[in-house]
Amino acid sequence: MAARELTLSGAPILMYHGLGASVPAEVRGRESKYWVTPAAFARHLAQIREAGQRVRRLYDYWSGEPDATENQSAVVLTFDDGRATDYEIAFPLLLAAGARAEFFVNTATIERSGHLTWSQIVEMHRAGMSFQSHAHDHVLLPGLPERLLRNELQTSKRLIEDRVGRGVDFLAAPYGLLDRRVIDVAREVGYQAVCNSLSWPARPGGVVVNRVAVYRETTAGRFAGILARQPAAYLPGVARTALTYLPKRVLLKVRPHQLGARLHLEGA
Repeated sequence: MAARELTLSGAPILMYHGLGASVPAEVRGRESKYWVTPAAFARHLAQIREAGQRVRRLYDYWSGEPDATENQSAVVLTFDDGRATDYEIAFPLLLAAGARAEFFVNTATIERSGHLTWSQIVEMHRAGMSFQSHAHDHVLLPGLPERLLRNELQTSKRLIEDRVGRGVDFLAAPYGLLDRRVIDVAREVGYQAVCNSLSWPARPGGVVVNRVAVYRETTAGRFAGILARQPAAYLPGVARTALTYLPKRVLLKVRPHQLGARLHLEGA
């Protein structure tokens, strides 16, 4: 009898950024790797369906039992940054596939060029999409003075809830960087959990929710492996995180702009 293939427990919480046939000129070089083509995203939706997986809302998965039937085949789709392409490209593709997604938005950029508008957000919400917090500004949260940190988390949560009329339960830390203080403050101001960017399946109920970044270079084969919870499909992302974590933390302290990161300074 053939040995049973090893698979990971949990579900893939997929993290997308912009969608576009080409990378816009204003997108920085380091960010271009996240710019997935519409054709690739449509293929991902088809692969999810063909694999017998079910796209679930993040809260529904997170609040469920790990061994529940609906969670064993769950996939969650998330988008960061609140780009205009969320409405122009992702939204119609999701509707056509009968799927829903979580959109983590920076409320300070809403209505700005290249980003979502409040009317688009309300339309998407009414069609079944969910909106969560990516903080008010797209800034580094660790190291912020507590007053500014609380303002970042509370302002975003309040503005989204006021506009869409539904609670905001999750925070996705900008740049995927967080620490215990960020997690504790997020919980204190009303978030259920905080999302990171560790490429590993997520388990329901965790205070920290792992998410798997989908890149422009992600092949159909690797995407299929992610859906199947195959360790080999996750290890490249884990290795990338491990190799870049310490250098990134150092650069963020001494040369944050080299990473395209933005600091929120006292009095800014």
